[in-house]
Amino acid sequence: MALAAYAGSAIAKSNPMKTGINATKLAIAAFIVPYIFAYNPSMLFVGNVEWYDVLLISVTALLGLFGIAAALNGHLYRKIPMVLRLALVAGGLGMMIPGLTSDLIGFGRCCRYCRIPVYLRQKASRIRCVNSFSLILL
Repeated sequence: MALAAYAGSAIAKSNPMKTGINATKLAIAAFIVPYIFAYNPSMLFVGNVEWYDVLLISVTALLGLFGIAAALNGHLYRKIPMVLRLALVAGGLGMMIPGLTSDLIGFGRCCRYCRIPVYLRQKASRIRCVNSFSLILL
């Protein structure tokens, strides 16, 4: 298992276990995509499907993979706390389960938790602007 990561760690002179774990985190999409095909055979145009069904399944699957990948890597805009990482995994898996209801719930969960770090960053920059402006006035 992780032979390429083992060879890469020898070249980079790093720990093979850490390299293998990081490689698995980065390549999680390659492990999950076959399950998406199994749950949604219409993604492969199997049966009588319309183009908008395939588009919806593809977009929600990509967004779900993004949520899971961000949670496993632990960084989105900055380090993600463990509670938000679990919520991103739940939202990502919700978007991969077939059905519009689970897609909407998963999308809402991922969007809400992707928006929190942006809000906190904007709030921190506003505080810094106010503090620097007050320093200029003094």
